[in-house]
Amino acid sequence: MKFKNWFWGLFFIVAACLVIVNQLGYLTGFNIFTLIASIFLIAIIIQSATHLNFAGILFPFAILGIMFAEPLGIENLVPWPILIAALFGTIGLSLIFSKSIKDIHCHCIHENNCSKEHFDEIIDSPDESTVSCKVNFGSAIKYVNTQNFQKGFFDCSFGAMKVYFDNAHIEDDQAEIYLDVSFGGVELYIPKNWNIIDNVNTSLAGIDYEGRPSTSTKKVILNGKISFAGVTIIYV
Repeated sequence: MKFKNWFWGLFFIVAACLVIVNQLGYLTGFNIFTLIASIFLIAIIIQSATHLNFAGILFPFAILGIMFAEPLGIENLVPWPILIAALFGTIGLSLIFSKSIKDIHCHCIHENNCSKEHFDEIIDSPDESTVSCKVNFGSAIKYVNTQNFQKGFFDCSFGAMKVYFDNAHIEDDQAEIYLDVSFGGVELYIPKNWNIIDNVNTSLAGIDYEGRPSTSTKKVILNGKISFAGVTIIYV
């Protein structure tokens, strides 16, 4: 059984015990739902720390700060200042501790076993023309393997995702990528012969580009929404 199955399995067992103990009257004076939510957020922080997932560390801390703003005396920091600080902190730490693009790319392709130390899931299997990947409170690497890529749907919240399009080919002149990213980070590794057309709606978020595309008739329309998050498009 995977470590995360044990981890979350034990969490829900503890939560179940707390509900029973509270109903028996042993936790008087405590809000059971706040207590369970706090344990849930602490569990996310612990698991995220093992993967250096900074979004999964800082945003749960921010939510805990919002929940306990009054006893902590930080009412003037909630909700937006503390959430924005968590966003900037996530971006800053990710930039400081990130590896070089080249090293990451080679590491992921040739040493998948080592990558598992940093990502909860690595998906490398044949795909149809429509591809999807979803991450919630975790991290994943997705390799897109298709000879007729048409559409991609990528959903990431409170987590990290890397998507490699090295083995994806566009038969027609155009394809579409849909993003739904919030409180997390996504990296898209795009072939240089694809031209990205950005139609994404952003809210306290941004899209960064690394590298430059070559001249090509292949167009990829980037749609969707990004909020409190960062997306990086890397031409390879």
